[in-house]
Amino acid sequence: MRFFFLATLGLASACAAPGISVMGGQTGVARVGEYSFTVHHKGSRAEAYRTNVMARPQAREVFAAGATAIEQVTGCRVIRSSVRGDVALIQGDLLC
Repeated sequence: MRFFFLATLGLASACAAPGISVMGGQTGVARVGEYSFTVHHKGSRAEAYRTNVMARPQAREVFAAGATAIEQVTGCRVIRSSVRGDVALIQGDLLC
């Protein structure tokens, strides 16, 4: 039982880890409306991980909030046509 708990905890702690393209970059947090994000960015790439628990969030709202969170943390504009991902992870390219 102890092994299962530790393995689950280990997997859960890696959920908001940065992807390869932004690894070694900067990290910040932002709250946009009812959504909370951890944002990782490096160069012209950024990722926003939604960190709050919600039942069936609306994808359109999450994408818009994620792009806004990236802009808040980075101080750069998100190229809207580059926004991709899902309701847990939003990725985008930056225009600084």
